[in-house]
Amino acid sequence: MKKIILAPAVALAFTGLVASPVAAAESTSAQSASTQKAEQKKVEAAKAEAKKKEEAKKAAAEKAEAEKKAAAEKAAAEKKAKEKAEAAKKAADKKKADEKKAAEDKADKKDEAKTPPKKVDPKPAPAPKDEDKDSKDDDKSEDKANPINASVQVTSGEVTAEELHEDGVTVKVTGLEKGDKVAAKSGLTGPAVTAQGSTATMKLRSASEVSQESVSFAVQVQREDADTKTLTSAAEVDVQAEAEPTVSLNTTEISQSDFDENGIEVTGEGFTPNGTVTVVGGNATSPFATQEVEANADGEISATLKFEGDEALPAGDYSVWGVDQESETNSPAQDFTITEDDAVDPIDASLKVDPKEITAEDLANKDKGVTVTVTGVKAGDKITDSLTGEAETAEADGDYKLHLWYEGNPDNLEVGEVPFTVTIDREGTESETLNGTINVVGEDDGDDGNEDGNDDGKDDGDDGDDGETEAPAEASFTVSPKTIEAADFANEKKGVTLAVENCEPGADVHFEVNPKGINVTAYENTVKADDEGNASVNVFGTSSDVSAYVGAYTATATCGDDTMKDSFTVTEGANGGGSDGGDNGNAGNGGGDDGSQLPRTGADLGGLTTGALLLLVGGAAIALTGRKNKFGQTPTSF
Repeated sequence: MKKIILAPAVALAFTGLVASPVAAAESTSAQSASTQKAEQKKVEAAKAEAKKKEEAKKAAAEKAEAEKKAAAEKAAAEKKAKEKAEAAKKAADKKKADEKKAAEDKADKKDEAKTPPKKVDPKPAPAPKDEDKDSKDDDKSEDKANPINASVQVTSGEVTAEELHEDGVTVKVTGLEKGDKVAAKSGLTGPAVTAQGSTATMKLRSASEVSQESVSFAVQVQREDADTKTLTSAAEVDVQAEAEPTVSLNTTEISQSDFDENGIEVTGEGFTPNGTVTVVGGNATSPFATQEVEANADGEISATLKFEGDEALPAGDYSVWGVDQESETNSPAQDFTITEDDAVDPIDASLKVDPKEITAEDLANKDKGVTVTVTGVKAGDKITDSLTGEAETAEADGDYKLHLWYEGNPDNLEVGEVPFTVTIDREGTESETLNGTINVVGEDDGDDGNEDGNDDGKDDGDDGDDGETEAPAEASFTVSPKTIEAADFANEKKGVTLAVENCEPGADVHFEVNPKGINVTAYENTVKADDEGNASVNVFGTSSDVSAYVGAYTATATCGDDTMKDSFTVTEGANGGGSDGGDNGNAGNGGGDDGSQLPRTGADLGGLTTGALLLLVGGAAIALTGRKNKFGQTPTSF
């Protein structure tokens, strides 16, 4: 079979020729079906309309019949009431007539007693009266039921939504007759009751807690042989709004430093009692802190939120809110602002150690030691040195001085550098740590013996002295004796005399004695020079263990700006003898004499009494008259 393939245009034309007759033939059939369907709908609509009219007519007839019946009942009731009233009036009139007649009969009997009786003709019996007939009709009318004329009211007053649901309200229905049945119809629910008299009381409640302020309800009264009656009323409800959770903040604005240190305090109320609450702080993008707390029995909470990150929380606007996990509700957010701290100058400080070099003996002397000057501090800066670990606070801008010395045996210090640091902390900026060193030198290393901190440039240790301190020209210092036995040193009447001459009259003269490498505590004292500029003190031991004092001692005297140094030795026995070991610096007064031959002026005697220096073994306490150092520092141990 051959297939003919036509071009699209020809195919379209061909298809059109074939389709047209078919389309014309189908239109007549379709039109007929449509007409039949429309007529069927029209018939159905007519039937529905007729049915509707019939139902309306029936309803109207029923209504008319009910109205007619009600009118008839009303007329019958009115008639009955009228008849009862007339019967009562007739009965009253009859009673009155009977009483009048009885009175007349009584009076007639009295008259008859006085006069002979009269002859009376017999009369026929009276016919039945209408009152008897009316009375029988009343009895028949009382058998018919009275229409219901009742009312309802709520007697329990206003109640809460919870009370209406749980306990209900008391409802009283009046105008009833015994046997009437009263039941809830709508709005509220409750058990039906039967009237035992003219009233009935019932308890009605809502099926759930309501939110409106008034709930309407209806009850139905049923009476035998009477139409049922529906009574309506309403129960008033006190709608109590549920407390919404809220939070409060201790401030609405806080600086970055205050927030970083103290955080923000949050309080809240209205949450589920004893429930879990999550307190959240954050901004529009993310929280900065969350804290889970438990509400108390009153639904109150408290919390302190701090930033949980490593760096400080940036300045800006933030909010805090609470999430009640029990009710799954959020409190309204409370806003606060973190402000930038006031600009703080960065720390720009340096330190200087004075003197640059110091012997172990001087470093162990609290009146000498070293002075560390820290420059560039601000009031309020906290300054901590690594040697003591103690922090001090600067009271003013500028330089701050730390006075440090060694509280211990100088023999424990080695020659060389002792490193230390000073750390400065300033609020609002980064701390700074400064590095420093203390240079400890030997007794003769680069020291010219004048205690003025100036080296004369001689490096071989031979700068013009013999190993002992040479006093300045304007003052002299002597120690006598230079060697003494321990038994004599521990004798209050002997001991070692320290004397200074040519000081300024009335000036303070400061004496110090420092043991070298033995367990004896170093001490100091200050006395005033006499009118000739002389001052002296007697130094002796007080322990019964005299052997403990055996060893070498350094003695120092300070007069004004001049500091002089000397030494003496305490021996065990025979070689001590009280020898002064050389010049006692008292030429012109019998040079070569021992300490007992020193001049004894009034000031000297004062020095021997109130200015005495007592050396005790093992650091035992003694009485001193020494002054506080000018820095007001306590001894500092390296």
